Amino acid sequence: MNDTNPTDRQHTGGIELPQSTASPMVAAFGMTLMAAGLVTNWVVAAAGLLIMMVGVVVWFRQSNPDSKEILMPLEREGPDPILPRPAKVAHLIADTEHRARIPMEIHPYSAGIWGGLIGGVVMAAFASLWGLIAHGSLWYTVNLLAGTILSGYSEMSMEQLSAFHTEGLVVGIVIQIVMSLAVGVLYGVTLPLIPRFQLLFSAIVVPLIWSGLTWASISVVNPALGEHIEWIWFVASQIVYGLVAGWYIIRTEKVKTMQNWHYLERLGIETSGAHEMGGKE
Repeated sequence: MNDTNPTDRQHTGGIELPQSTASPMVAAFGMTLMAAGLVTNWVVAAAGLLIMMVGVVVWFRQSNPDSKEILMPLEREGPDPILPRPAKVAHLIADTEHRARIPMEIHPYSAGIWGGLIGGVVMAAFASLWGLIAHGSLWYTVNLLAGTILSGYSEMSMEQLSAFHTEGLVVGIVIQIVMSLAVGVLYGVTLPLIPRFQLLFSAIVVPLIWSGLTWASISVVNPALGEHIEWIWFVASQIVYGLVAGWYIIRTEKVKTMQNWHYLERLGIETSGAHEMGGKE
């Protein structure tokens, strides 16, 4: 540990704080994959074990023998002067600024919604273009997507999957919209937790993990449908979505969370005992 006392730290122009790290989240995600591999495929469990070990090792190296720290600059030279206030003591109001939860700023949910929709549109266009090039049909990929819910599509021939089906088009569009919105909101919530290389996380890491889980689960749930999927193009479609959605969300302006607001502020109730609306800076 660093033996520098607080006074010396202030003379250097800042205070040492623990460095942010995503290693605990990586280790926890690896454990989740290991559990998912018990009901899907041993490859998923092996990948989870590898990811968990990477997270644990990096986490250990960042904490031992000395924890990694960063120097946060002070906002002012010294503490505010203590002035006498001969008045009635007010009731204590809870203040949790010393218990701040990371992240302090997040992307608005609307950024995740719009990013997911835009990424879903681009992904659908890319996948339809692949169907047109590989099979001469714009409906092939739509029918494959609808086949994850509709019965009978897994037994269809290539000619039938390449033909237009009204129910396949409707179900495919609904699935694409719902999944795009869900993953977009998930990106909007998760990306502020990633300290660096956020676009790499959204465009490469998540699509590869999602593709691996899809491959493992579909081989158990619907192996006949999995035989029609060309996985290189499937992974490429996921990467296109992650790249577009992540790029849009990262470019949006972040907003401060309400974690330090008094509960009266969150309810919109004005009172002389709470901070001004918007929380204390």
